[in-house]
Amino acid sequence: MSEEKITIKKSDLWKYATFVLIAIVIVGAVIMFTGSSNGNAVNNTDTGKVSLETFTSNSVLYPSLGPEDADNVVIEFSDFQCPYCTMASGIPSWTEQYASQYSGLVGAAENVQEMAANGELRFIYVPWAFLGEESVYASEAALCANEQGKFWEMHNAIFAASDSPSEHTGKYSKENLKIIAAGISGIDKTKFNNCLDNDDYLPSLQKIASDVGSAGVSGTPTFFVNGQKVSASWPAIQAALK
Repeated sequence: MSEEKITIKKSDLWKYATFVLIAIVIVGAVIMFTGSSNGNAVNNTDTGKVSLETFTSNSVLYPSLGPEDADNVVIEFSDFQCPYCTMASGIPSWTEQYASQYSGLVGAAENVQEMAANGELRFIYVPWAFLGEESVYASEAALCANEQGKFWEMHNAIFAASDSPSEHTGKYSKENLKIIAAGISGIDKTKFNNCLDNDDYLPSLQKIASDVGSAGVSGTPTFFVNGQKVSASWPAIQAALK
């Protein structure tokens, strides 16, 4: 039997190291704040106010919609691959079948986004990628689009591409994300593809994971309204608005 050698290019080594480091930071944060390593769940725990300045002052990593001086600021911690986050987006048609089971959750983020688009509040999205490779690629793609002022278009398109609550199906491979981006009007496809292929934002995802852990967030989707963590439901979000 001949021995097979696996060779990793030095240029790619940092990518694998970053993936591992992100995973360590995420698992450590989840265990620290919940005593569990299962973070893929609707976060319904209310806590006191915390400082979220990190997320309100960095539009490169944490894009926002709506007036910066709005009286109300809503922050969503979300993973594009998380089925509960997809339900909160209310975008793909399959989420409607869960409306009775998760009535307050389905469309919650969609309502916030609509209010932000109408200038009624500021909505900040935290692209926390913790469910594996496709989550990482989707977050990278969203931030690459953000470079061109197309974050929210890409945000909506990524969620729209979800055809079921299943994870790790290949729908958010880099090639599929390029196809998704190509459908966005006005986006520079060459610039976007280079950004995604070169993993320009992969190191940034390490910082995002660290920031999320520092904020005590342990599951997705998690919502904060004016610094107060609220249940992941539209009634709870609406009640916390000024």
